[in-house]
Amino acid sequence: MPTSLPQLITEDHVVLGASPASWQDAIREAAAPLLASGSIGGGYVERMIEVVDRFGPYIVLAPGVALAHAQPDGSVARTAMSALTIPGGVAFSHEENDPVRLVLCLAAADATSHLEALKGFVQIIRHPSAVDRLVAAHSPADFRGALTPAPVD
Repeated sequence: MPTSLPQLITEDHVVLGASPASWQDAIREAAAPLLASGSIGGGYVERMIEVVDRFGPYIVLAPGVALAHAQPDGSVARTAMSALTIPGGVAFSHEENDPVRLVLCLAAADATSHLEALKGFVQIIRHPSAVDRLVAAHSPADFRGALTPAPVD
């Protein structure tokens, strides 16, 4: 089972140049490829939004980057990730890390299959220039290329 970040974020799971009206729309747009591929059911998208409504914008983990997710509950058919770039940014009401320009959606089918991908995610958010490269990608292939190798500043 593929588990690295580039393996989970396939080209059809990358949406570039979005301009959502709200953080809720950003999560919905970021999750749309996961719905289209059958990786998740529609209830998972609304649960990701409910989690932020309930606990606040804790999913905004670094300047300009959010990792939308919810607990596995049977609405995830297979572990997958998607990405949405928002060149103009969108506010999640996070005091330090707004505006968000990159939203990743994690759909984990279990508690462990996504851990390698999360390591790759941490490498990206540690390097602001890596986030800039991802947001500036001109194609899904460019985006995926910027995921590997791990960026070095």
